[in-house]
Amino acid sequence: MNKLLASLRTWVSYALPLARRVPSRHSPGLVVREHQGRKVLDTQYANYSYGPLHQVLRYALLHVPAGPPDAPVLVLGMGGGGVVKLLRQERGHTGPITAVELDPAVVEVAASEFSIRPDATLQIVCADAFTWLPTAPLVAYELIVVDLFLDLLLPPQLAEPGFWQHIRRVLRPGGTVVLNTLQQAPLFIDGQFATEYLEKLGLQVKELEVEYNLVLIARG
Repeated sequence: MNKLLASLRTWVSYALPLARRVPSRHSPGLVVREHQGRKVLDTQYANYSYGPLHQVLRYALLHVPAGPPDAPVLVLGMGGGGVVKLLRQERGHTGPITAVELDPAVVEVAASEFSIRPDATLQIVCADAFTWLPTAPLVAYELIVVDLFLDLLLPPQLAEPGFWQHIRRVLRPGGTVVLNTLQQAPLFIDGQFATEYLEKLGLQVKELEVEYNLVLIARG
């Protein structure tokens, strides 16, 4: 019966876009939309997962060197789990992924709507990434994806040097950091251009303009 209802819902979505609003105290206007058989997770003004943001991150990951498929990955800002699916299905990643997500409502939606649940290789941490990161183990991650925003706003902590010093601390030598800035305007860290600041931390930085997003890819 559940499969029949899911199939019927998919067919209906081709004729009439469907939407389910999700109460959240962190993400205003959180909603799951289904249109033409495809689900996306949105807020009032931004796409959180599986829509345009999904394409931005897919393109960014194409520019990330292929590391060991079983190397640990850290995702800060899990959303509906789009990055997890990209890593597993398109990059063939088989190793452990730690995904940190602030909003418990988003974690619930990731499980119920997109089948993103903890398993043998996926640890989901429902916590503030900026509070959790200092507790992360030293030189633990080959790839770190930073996709932190609330609606269309970047958290101010991204401009603080302490956050990036912790990122550098947990990144493996030769590892890669992918930062979605959600904007074309440059990001400043401690009053400096982000690229300049990250290079002072010993990272090689490349800028990618993807649609309306500026993505920074930094290698250790």
